[in-house]
Amino acid sequence: MSTKFTPASSKPDKLLTGFISVRAPELKHVYNAIQGPTPVSELTKKFGKPTSGGVETDHVEETVRFLNAVDLVESPSGDIRDTVERINERHLVGLPFEARLLYHCNQQEGRQTHFAAVHRALLNEGSRTVSGARDNLKTILKRETDYDFSWTDEKIDMWVTLSEQLGLIIESEDDITLSPCRGLMHDALVLAPMDSGGNPNYDDVTTKNGEFRRALDWINDNLFSVYEERAGTPRVHPAIADVLRNMEDDGVISLSNPGDSQNAVKIPPENLNEDVRGNRRDVTRISIRSHPDETAYQYPLTQFLTQQ
Repeated sequence: MSTKFTPASSKPDKLLTGFISVRAPELKHVYNAIQGPTPVSELTKKFGKPTSGGVETDHVEETVRFLNAVDLVESPSGDIRDTVERINERHLVGLPFEARLLYHCNQQEGRQTHFAAVHRALLNEGSRTVSGARDNLKTILKRETDYDFSWTDEKIDMWVTLSEQLGLIIESEDDITLSPCRGLMHDALVLAPMDSGGNPNYDDVTTKNGEFRRALDWINDNLFSVYEERAGTPRVHPAIADVLRNMEDDGVISLSNPGDSQNAVKIPPENLNEDVRGNRRDVTRISIRSHPDETAYQYPLTQFLTQQ
């Protein structure tokens, strides 16, 4: 497996959250349909929407451009409107598309780091949920981030919709729950390096006594935020702690703190009214097993298709 991540050539300047029509199901279907150099006309023919005025293809072209913007595809001819092919295929081999897309979004630079910054900003509120009112989210993002553009409703809507479809958050009528789905959390832990000489690797789903802090640091920097704060001993955010507790209850992971271990991570208690220094659990080691074939460990897109 290659550990080298290669940026795509001739990427669009458009903000990732500016691709307001992009949806995860189409991203996944179009990406899977790209086998070797593929004419974009073939993709538009396959995924275009018939209308009374002809076949609508704008959404397919936007999907291809977004895949290009996050370094999943590029054009061998130099024209993304002409042909497209996958890149970085040998990087993180076997990783499900949802986790791979989040990883690619988090590898972006410059203004495009704003996509990953949203989740981090919301976690800084310290609560499991935040109000989903767009004015409230704008206030948080203006306070917690610094980019030379406005956080419009459309940008926020795009991030919320895509992040929910990828299993990072859950949006209800009034709130946004910041807990990732168990399938995403499991894949993140399997992928993360857990020793000083390790690289991200998805070859083996089992781990014994891995370095918990090293894994969480990598996830926090490369996939999605997990910490409430990083000063001193890092503390797992309550929304992330809930998922880890659920997985431990399921027997999928085991968390421990041998007496001679260092680099502990603190996990807050389930009842945050009891979240004081002595009630936070120190964890230094993690063991991971295969997860059960249950709905709780499926990505939202898989759940949706299963229910059809």
